[in-house]
Amino acid sequence: MDELNGVVDDLIALVLVVEAGGFNAASTRHNIPVSRLSRRIAGLEKRLGVSLLVRSSRRFKVTEIGERLYQHGLAIRAETRNALAVAQDTLNEPSGHLRVSCPVAMATGLVGRLCVEFVKRHPKVTLTLDSTDGRPSPWSEAADLLIRPSIDTLPDSSMVSRKLGDFPYLLAATPTLFESLGEPATPQALAALDDCPAIGWTFGPHPSRWLLRGPGDAEVELNVHPRFTSDSLLQIHQSALAGIGIARLPVSLCAKDLEQGRLRVVAPGWAPPTISIHALYPSRRDLTLAGRQFLAMLVEATEPYSKTVR
Repeated sequence: MDELNGVVDDLIALVLVVEAGGFNAASTRHNIPVSRLSRRIAGLEKRLGVSLLVRSSRRFKVTEIGERLYQHGLAIRAETRNALAVAQDTLNEPSGHLRVSCPVAMATGLVGRLCVEFVKRHPKVTLTLDSTDGRPSPWSEAADLLIRPSIDTLPDSSMVSRKLGDFPYLLAATPTLFESLGEPATPQALAALDDCPAIGWTFGPHPSRWLLRGPGDAEVELNVHPRFTSDSLLQIHQSALAGIGIARLPVSLCAKDLEQGRLRVVAPGWAPPTISIHALYPSRRDLTLAGRQFLAMLVEATEPYSKTVR
């Protein structure tokens, strides 16, 4: 067994660094000193007589053999988690560490509240909530559950996907801005404006080109002029409330603003594509009892969004 001493730890260090895209990022994400990660991987390279990573101040690249060992490291980590899950599940009580990754807007709202409630309900669980901008990222990211939005279909991956619900979107602006634009009721009226002030969202490839869907499945593409662009729905929401421009917002995020008159619907009956939210995880076998129960809570909480409402 001497030849295996430390190898598992070295491979896990390799996994953490490759997933994060570098030593500094892995150190920040996992609170492990860069020196320790570097020492682990350097030791593994010396033991095996191969180069696993090409690294400098400007470049980080995984070699071919590094990629192969990374895949083995992923498998070892998954099996280790399975072994822990077997022991934990015999207790019939969620325990251990659960890592959840989701977009900032959901982390600030629904998912964040669920995480707090879950930890209060299950004192033997420690939970980490990682916030993202919601755009696609490597499915090998170090999380037990990844919550991801999608307009069309998710990229192919080895992950199991469970749809949590459909989140309808709309166009919204402050009453003052809406009235100054002549209260446009259709996409054609928006297109006729010389300079349609808008707030861009970088979730899609074209922040200045909006697809709107209307009655009878009609579709219109609208070119707008973003005065402000962000990857954060929370920033876009705040910018819309400040009157900077028309924004594409989820109904769930701006419902109170519409009800209380802070925002108005622009071009009612026409809306951006609905965005589906999915929970992704390696497999049911890889999910611990804590992961399965958190997923069940998440499914129940998103049930109101399971049907699209325009």
